[in-house]
Amino acid sequence: MVRVPARRCRVCRKNLPKTELTRWTLQNGKLEQDMKQTATGRGYYSCSERCAEILPKTIKSHKKD
Repeated sequence: MVRVPARRCRVCRKNLPKTELTRWTLQNGKLEQDMKQTATGRGYYSCSERCAEILPKTIKSHKKD
């Protein structure tokens, strides 16, 4: 049996396979999409465009421009 890594959307809290989510990281105080999912630092996941729009509001250390 193959284990599929799962992650939780930071906004809506859905548990989904990692491959179905978009990973975001803070780079120089800005939230950036991690296309390769290999960037260093804390990763935040979103499941949809709607959740991606709300995501910055859920991260306290995110600097607003």
